[in-house]
Amino acid sequence: MNNNERLVDDNSTVSIQDNEKESPMESPKAEKQKKSSITIRELTIIGLLAGITIALGLSGYGIIPLGPLNVTTLHVPTLIGAIVEGPKVGGFVGFIFGCYSLWQNITAPNILSPLFINPIISVLPRVLFPILAYLVYLVLWKVPQGPRIIVTAFMGTIFHTIMVMGLIFLLYADMFALKMNLSPDQVLGSILFLSATHGIPEAVFAAVIVTPVAMALRKVLRKDKPKKTKGEDVTVTEAKATEPELAGTTAVEAKEASVEEENLTK
Repeated sequence: MNNNERLVDDNSTVSIQDNEKESPMESPKAEKQKKSSITIRELTIIGLLAGITIALGLSGYGIIPLGPLNVTTLHVPTLIGAIVEGPKVGGFVGFIFGCYSLWQNITAPNILSPLFINPIISVLPRVLFPILAYLVYLVLWKVPQGPRIIVTAFMGTIFHTIMVMGLIFLLYADMFALKMNLSPDQVLGSILFLSATHGIPEAVFAAVIVTPVAMALRKVLRKDKPKKTKGEDVTVTEAKATEPELAGTTAVEAKEASVEEENLTK
């Protein structure tokens, strides 16, 4: 029997070389499965940023009452998670942010809390805005890292404000008018005014705080290390391919030299 073949239970032969050829096809699938799941590092960062979010909320620095709405800083950890680890981590931290906002409006209500008890208002935008922020980060791939993160944090906060206030206008315009003692014609103008007076300061604050923290974390986690070009990959592949050939040539030369020495000795 050929050394490259082996018996199986049904007395048929299977080529070992064929199995070796099939095995590389399985590795990309395994890599995809690993990539699709959450890594330990991502879970650690989610837990850390979620803890910071809750700590900010409980300390009173996360949700600051300002007029009928609250000015929030709880979006900052969510943006950091999205910029440093991507939309998956940002979405998870945003979900924690939304759940805390829902709990806050139930336990410590203000004039507009009945609107935020709906998870579509309090939770859904907090899950989506880090994903949109990450898309902004990807679009700005040619921009230097500092300005890139500044714009991402600013625009991510603007997206958050637009989604929250936009959903309030679409779902609860009448209730908003009733709570604020406004006529139906004044609802849109009032929502735009509150969006500007609350959203822009939140966006500026996020850009100032998120940028140095995200840059430091990306540096520590080596997120911005230069990637190999295709030319470098080809060179490395060619070098690996020639190593067996060089080894074989060296072995042949050594064998010939030993034969010549034996002949000279004789």
